Amino acid sequence: MKLLKVVLDNVFAYDGEAVFDLSMTTEQRNLILIWGQNGVGKTSFLNAVKLFFKGPTAAVRTVGFLQRKLSISQYLLGDGTSWTGLVNRSARKRFTGINQPVEASISITWDEQGVVYTGVRWWTLHGTDISDGIYIDRQGGERVASDAAEDVLQHIIPSDFVDFFFFDGEDIKSIAENSGSNQAHFDRLLQTTFVQDVAKELENLAKERRRRNLEGKVRDRLDTVRFDLSKSVTATTGAKERQLECEDQLGNDGIELRRLQLRRSNLGSGANALQREGHEKNRKDLSDELERLTEEIVKTVPADVPILANIRMLKPAVDQVEARLAAGTTAEAAFVRGVSIQMPDWVSDAAPELLEAERRRIAEHLIDRLRATLEDVSPSGLFAQADQLRMARLREALDFWSVAASERRESQIKLLMEAYRVKTKIGELDDILLRIEVGSQANIEEIRAIANRIAQLEESIALRNQEKGALNTRIKEEQSRQAALVKEVAELEASQSQVTNEARDYRVVMDLSRTLNEIAEALRRATREELEELLNNRFRMVISHELIGRITVDDAYVLSYEDRQGKILGRSSISSGMKQLVATAFLWAMKDSAGADMPVIIDTPLGRIDRENQDHLLRNYYPTLSHQVIVLPTNSEIDARKLAILAPHIARSYTIVNDSGDAARVETRSLVGDT
Repeated sequence: MKLLKVVLDNVFAYDGEAVFDLSMTTEQRNLILIWGQNGVGKTSFLNAVKLFFKGPTAAVRTVGFLQRKLSISQYLLGDGTSWTGLVNRSARKRFTGINQPVEASISITWDEQGVVYTGVRWWTLHGTDISDGIYIDRQGGERVASDAAEDVLQHIIPSDFVDFFFFDGEDIKSIAENSGSNQAHFDRLLQTTFVQDVAKELENLAKERRRRNLEGKVRDRLDTVRFDLSKSVTATTGAKERQLECEDQLGNDGIELRRLQLRRSNLGSGANALQREGHEKNRKDLSDELERLTEEIVKTVPADVPILANIRMLKPAVDQVEARLAAGTTAEAAFVRGVSIQMPDWVSDAAPELLEAERRRIAEHLIDRLRATLEDVSPSGLFAQADQLRMARLREALDFWSVAASERRESQIKLLMEAYRVKTKIGELDDILLRIEVGSQANIEEIRAIANRIAQLEESIALRNQEKGALNTRIKEEQSRQAALVKEVAELEASQSQVTNEARDYRVVMDLSRTLNEIAEALRRATREELEELLNNRFRMVISHELIGRITVDDAYVLSYEDRQGKILGRSSISSGMKQLVATAFLWAMKDSAGADMPVIIDTPLGRIDRENQDHLLRNYYPTLSHQVIVLPTNSEIDARKLAILAPHIARSYTIVNDSGDAARVETRSLVGDT
């Protein structure tokens, strides 16, 4: 595919029509430069091309540093804050002033295997009415529109791939950090998914036919087990990612810890060993004493604290218990209890002709009348409903604490004071040992700060190792759970096996699917090995030194880095500029491995990259990256010296001029002009 022309009309920063003729690129002169200061319209050009091929999807409408997803109306007209809208503001004001509809469009003409296409994605605004559409004219007069036109664009470049060919040079460094998140897109770009997709479709077809024969309960259980299996796999992936983060942090903390330990050792004065030994023996004896006191406090204090902290409440509690016991032992109360027990039998004897329910009501009525006569001695208060036996036991306990509480409190206070005294003495010995160790008063504050930081790092390392251990246990548990779930799925399916032609067909199709998956895995492995070699080759072409000796690519396209001796380099130790170079080489290798015949558009081409590596890019990358490379630089990125390097490969050069922010226009400039 080759881009021939891009026409932007009333979109983003462009008020009116701006024409970019890109047709003059050749194999030798494959570069087109579109110059501009920051904010004049370079990013508008890049976003317009991406919008044309992807459409105003939710991903495209997600804008800003904090990633806000805008509605269609907000995306077209702005959100009133930082997003000014797709349709140019100046054009909107001008046409609204004369009560005319404003039309905006992105038109791209391209050559695909000798056939010329022109596509137009357009929007019309009139008041609150918004209409939009897309059509593509094929050379010879054939036109397709709407969904059919979208299908044509998806065939030329699937929307998932657009960001791999049209991108901001500074943004792509995230690929070096999170390449695994794009695994599905990379597999599709490298065309390794076709065989796997066929195998998956065959497997789904076979399973669906078999599933229809399963009993309802087994089918429901099978769905549940498969859902649990999916959740377990997701949890395992998250735990592994967190393990990598812990390893990176442990590496950084370990380096700092060793540096501080060396500094602490260098600050030592080589003090008298005998003197130090005596102080250390005293400190050990005190530490043993503190440990003994702590154990005694832990053993006795927790049980006593609630009562010792509330001694003043003992007397009111004793009074309440005594009142309840007194109320429950009066003669009248005993008489009422006895009568209450006998009353139902007495009523039955006196009136046998009454029904049982009537006799029960009469007995209850008489008992209530008797109890009413004892209201003045009835128990009340906190323990009104408690039984006599429990009250007696409670009185025994309260009697004990009434006598022992003060003594216990004094004992606990003595223990705590003694522990405090021993701890203070240990602190004094620590200071003495510190002075013996350091020798110089001037170094004491520094070594204290170092000791505090070492303690923090050791605690952090211990916590990280503990977390790693927990994560490792979690991973093993999840993997064990997955194995059990996989086994259960197999058992559930086997329990419903049908000895029919359909069951035999199922086995044949599953065998075919398994064979195709093996072929797909072999293809994917071979493709990734080729990609890894291409990546390292391309990286050496864009780098001027060898901090990174080799880059490896795993099955999920996660990148790992080794130095020249083969030692693993942590991701956190690699600079943003280096990550941009890695991502640049990765996309280059991905494009070459996929054999994608696509143009490339790059905004902010040199970003944070140093001068030496910029020269490598200018000489080795842009002239060979693709048959057509459109670069959007500022004059600070490519000066006269760098322009001279690119000059033999430049087919045309444009400058974007924008006097007001909403009125970008395009001017042709000389191939080797002032920058």
